[in-house]
Amino acid sequence: MRTKYIGDDPRQPIYPHEGSFKREVRWALRLGGPLAIGELGWMSTYIVDALMIGRLPHSALSIAASSLGNTIYYALAFFAIYLLNGLETFIAQAFGRGDREECIRMLAQSMWIVLAGTPLVMLLSLGSLALLPHFGTPPELVAETRRYMNALVWSTLPLMLYMALRRYLQSVDRVAAVSVSLVTAAVVNLMADWIFLYGHFGVPAMGVAGSGWATCLVRVWMLALLLAATSRNLRSWGLHTGRHLLKPDWSRLRALLRIGWPSGLQFSLELGTSTYMSILCARLGTTVLAAHQVTLDLNAFVYMVPAGLSYAAMIRVGQGAGRSDLRQVRQSARATFALAMSFSFVSSLLLVGLAPLWAGLYTNDHQVALAAVPILAIAGVLQLSDTAFVISASALTGLGNTRTPLMISVVCNWMLGMPIAWLLTFRAGQGLHGLWIGRGVGSLTAGAAIYTYWLVRMRQAQKTGADQEISLLTPLQAH
Repeated sequence: MRTKYIGDDPRQPIYPHEGSFKREVRWALRLGGPLAIGELGWMSTYIVDALMIGRLPHSALSIAASSLGNTIYYALAFFAIYLLNGLETFIAQAFGRGDREECIRMLAQSMWIVLAGTPLVMLLSLGSLALLPHFGTPPELVAETRRYMNALVWSTLPLMLYMALRRYLQSVDRVAAVSVSLVTAAVVNLMADWIFLYGHFGVPAMGVAGSGWATCLVRVWMLALLLAATSRNLRSWGLHTGRHLLKPDWSRLRALLRIGWPSGLQFSLELGTSTYMSILCARLGTTVLAAHQVTLDLNAFVYMVPAGLSYAAMIRVGQGAGRSDLRQVRQSARATFALAMSFSFVSSLLLVGLAPLWAGLYTNDHQVALAAVPILAIAGVLQLSDTAFVISASALTGLGNTRTPLMISVVCNWMLGMPIAWLLTFRAGQGLHGLWIGRGVGSLTAGAAIYTYWLVRMRQAQKTGADQEISLLTPLQAH
């Protein structure tokens, strides 16, 4: 069977319609494997932050402040970042049909979203701190969170630019640079935390605020690496950017936002559940909030592998949709789902079985570790449903459907899970256990619902036999 290529570039293979499940597994590993490793490196920066903060004096207060600051900031920042999600849909589809110029045009137009989103994220993040006292947050926790946030917000612009370039490079199968940037970020972050938190090389000890400044430095480093990789990619394609590409193209911007706003809202609402849970935990005391943060961070670290693999689902499904190749769309999603769920099953067993070990490594506060152990067991079980959701949602994004994941997330998490969490926490007196049980109800129903929707969607497409049914987007024509 002869392999086909995009244009005249033999470095970009596209498999024919007869592609097998095993072949898509290899593609999922080729794309998703480096990204999963990179995501672990990315998440390790948060783990390193927490470990370093956990060794500060009054570690429970410091951990609680960084937890509260992160949940507020990232609920806003990732809404702006996920407005860029249309980049992967459009660029992957354009790349799949061999339209390189359209890939560059979409990247250029995304810069307008970056420029508009950056100041909004910074202002809203700082302004939201004024609301914390109204939720019963202790004054000392508000003050420490403000110190942390005042530094962290300055990382917004390099973060937004990085995410735009990352989506471009992933969609054109250039994942090596992305992985290198994410893995090396952990090393840079460790050094920066050591310098800024505790004071070295003439830098005064900044405490928890030093973690925010270390994050700024790390994101500038990551952006520099992707700028170099994007420049190399453009040279290899023989394409050049110009001012004309940066002129606002309202048709492309509307198309990007049409895909991006449901995705951004969905992700922010999901992060919003963490923010909501953290605010409720703050009413239960700093020890409970710190235990909650330990669970969130360890759970998120394990989740990075399915998250990395989900990019492979989005990219390969998008490329298949760009060629109206229903077989590739179905096989790509199946292969990625199988890999991600297999990993999550093993990681869940390790997270549940070794919960005391993970909690003890995370903090030197015995009370925090003791409170975190039973919650880690709940989080381990939820890895499976969270994985089912992210893979299915990413596959739908590859087709351009971001509204269905949004609706499922809103109904399952906010109309079902969070009300149950509040009732169990405060009415039934279950405390942190009740909070996570409510979160579990939302996760399990969302994972089951979206995976079922994907299966029904694929069966409908297969029955119609109409290739145009699998692509929910009309490709934009290059001007």
